[in-house]
Amino acid sequence: MWRFEDERLVANAGLLLPATLADRLGIEQAADELIDLGERPGAARPGHKVLTVVHSLLAGGTASTISRCCARGRPPACSVTR
Repeated sequence: MWRFEDERLVANAGLLLPATLADRLGIEQAADELIDLGERPGAARPGHKVLTVVHSLLAGGTASTISRCCARGRPPACSVTR
């Protein structure tokens, strides 16, 4: 069993509120309607990719970390959203 005793730890990295807000605002659906990535590999679900970047930044990721993770043409292994 894992035990974490650091006073700075936050469940879900503090992403529950922004994820809920994004869901209620329909950000993923809006991005899916507005963004066209063409027919290339990895072009499906652009809204999911937008939320992955946003949540990664909120969790402390940097632009270089996110670009390395997301530039593979497939769903990123480090995706914060599900």
